[in-house]
Amino acid sequence: MQKNFPYLSLILTLSLSLLSVPQTRAAGKESQSRSSAGMTLAMVSPLKQQNATDGQVFIDRMYASADAYDDYVFEFEMTAFKHGKVVEAGRFYFKKPKLIRLEETGSFRRGSVAVLGRDGKVKAKAGGGLGFFVIDLAPNSGMLRSANGHPMVESDLTSLAQALKIFLQEGKVARVSAEPISFGQTGDRVHVLEIFHDRAMSDIYKRVAVHPKTMLPVEWWDFEEGKLVSHSRWMSFRGNLGLAEEVFTIKGAKVQ
Repeated sequence: MQKNFPYLSLILTLSLSLLSVPQTRAAGKESQSRSSAGMTLAMVSPLKQQNATDGQVFIDRMYASADAYDDYVFEFEMTAFKHGKVVEAGRFYFKKPKLIRLEETGSFRRGSVAVLGRDGKVKAKAGGGLGFFVIDLAPNSGMLRSANGHPMVESDLTSLAQALKIFLQEGKVARVSAEPISFGQTGDRVHVLEIFHDRAMSDIYKRVAVHPKTMLPVEWWDFEEGKLVSHSRWMSFRGNLGLAEEVFTIKGAKVQ
């Protein structure tokens, strides 16, 4: 029996690599429509025709708002374009100080689960027939990156706001709409924050649609050399639920 263990480990590792390796799949008409709309919106800067102000104070407010939650859960959908079109969907749970649970719920990597526990280690399992095998992963493992390459352990809302703050420390420039405007896939009125590589604001890096009341992101666009490389949406946000620590185990616990 011992001779079989290396082969079993190899099969499990290859299966768990679905947690990180983008795979191109044929999208349905609905996904194609949403993604095409997102790309069209992403390529037009809304701030060129709106009153815009410096974004540094706004980003500080985003950070404070995200950090005010003790726990939360939301659903997400991400479309990445760098290696062919990849659509990923899932559910994300967070609890202070840094507990995370990620569930892949869409057809891409369906059933995969990864959990960052209080010990700072990540346990993960693949979906499908190998879902009963659990392995330990380092938090910085390549297996724990999303379709656009972002690390799972830096996908909580506070870490995302902190990333915006770091961009400014690196010399990038932020501008935000002074008032909420109608923008994004839902057409809701949101603040639009844009991060540029240059002070001339000719080379866009990030765009974020932010809810004007919660100050939390609802959509996020990533660019490289002026081209859209990924678009993310956050939906059904619920915060301060008193999530039990059992949620942040592979077995999990039911969340009301």
